[in-house]
Amino acid sequence: MRASIPGLLAAVLTLAACSGAQFSPVQLQGDPMSISALAGSWAGEYSGGAGGRAGSLSFNLRSGSDSLYGDVTMTDPTGQAIRAADAAEIHRTHVQSPQQLRIDFVAVHADSVRGTLEPYMSPDCNCVVGTTFLGQRSGNEIKGTFQTRSGGQLRAQGTWAVKRTASGG
Repeated sequence: MRASIPGLLAAVLTLAACSGAQFSPVQLQGDPMSISALAGSWAGEYSGGAGGRAGSLSFNLRSGSDSLYGDVTMTDPTGQAIRAADAAEIHRTHVQSPQQLRIDFVAVHADSVRGTLEPYMSPDCNCVVGTTFLGQRSGNEIKGTFQTRSGGQLRAQGTWAVKRTASGG
């Protein structure tokens, strides 16, 4: 049985749409000099928060670009699934697994970085939470803190750090 060109194209577009955050860039806010200082691939971890939650985070920013691609992989020590607040079929169009959360907003000023993650369901309260993060870049490393809130109430806080693993080429 032969596949049609439109059918193949539809299949390729469907796979591309589901393959992850590369199709959901985050446009950075800030001056061009501050943004260019973040060019490269960054990877690291975060820890703290309710129940000792921890995970990995990564983002990429190409030289000359003002949009980054990044996500946070969240793990819960109790084994409960972490899921985004939006519907699963929508969530899968911008991340590669249910435990990944999209970085929604990032602003940079000089060596300071702040941003937010997409809202998600927190297993400790079974409620929608939002996380904000703040960090300070020093050379090839960014260290900072995060806070997770629901309805204005602080639910968790902790620390995070990333290191530049490759230049922005």
